[in-house]
Amino acid sequence: MIIKKFLNSIYINNYTLLLLFLCLITGLIKEVLVIFIIIIIHEFGHFLIMSYYKWNIKKINIYPFGGVTTLDDVIDKPLFQEFLVTIMGPIFQEILFFIIIILHNNYYISDYMFSLFKNYNLSILIFNLLPIIPLDGAKIFNIIFNKFFNFRISYLINIIISILTITLFLLLYNFDSSYYIIILFLIFQTLYSLKNRKMIYTRFILERRIHKNEYKKYKKIRKLKDMYRNKKHLILDENIYKTEKNYLKNKTLKIDRRI
Repeated sequence: MIIKKFLNSIYINNYTLLLLFLCLITGLIKEVLVIFIIIIIHEFGHFLIMSYYKWNIKKINIYPFGGVTTLDDVIDKPLFQEFLVTIMGPIFQEILFFIIIILHNNYYISDYMFSLFKNYNLSILIFNLLPIIPLDGAKIFNIIFNKFFNFRISYLINIIISILTITLFLLLYNFDSSYYIIILFLIFQTLYSLKNRKMIYTRFILERRIHKNEYKKYKKIRKLKDMYRNKKHLILDENIYKTEKNYLKNKTLKIDRRI
């Protein structure tokens, strides 16, 4: 059941289909198969924990370098849940490689196929852990930032680190032309996050008003823009600290002007 649901959620991007076709007609069938298996297992790791926590998964986009899951759900998920979801992709990837090692040691897989799995697995793992939006590395950094900073600041720091990391790579490394599509995609995703940061924060605020949360810890803040994830708030209004619920009920129409 869970596997069927996972497969039904997969959407293979047109660029991925084109790349698969080009690789197949040029005889790179084994290479394509290995990369595709690694990506699918990685995404299944994310999907399994999302399903366990009943996250509303819209679709899983498969790109040549990895997958990106689109959710139809609230932003303010528990940070621990988000951390487990994020790390489970790389963990499942390593479980797959451990199985490949066993199969290779028992002569079920050739030395060439083992070498492909080893090299591609390491490359995809390292790449995916880079702090660039929307990779897992950026998600892990964002979770850490949200432990210490409010939502707005954490989101902005993550974007800045993403921009700096992309810039360093462009300055320090000579990329093969085949990597430019990936780099352009990462640049687009980062700039999209930068452009829409206010809209994302507005959505975060509106969700906090609409959806009930079970967070226990309270945080006193002076302005609406200082709201944290995974906490309830007491917000200063006319020299009185009001509960988040009461404050948002009266200030909803002013949210866009307060950011």
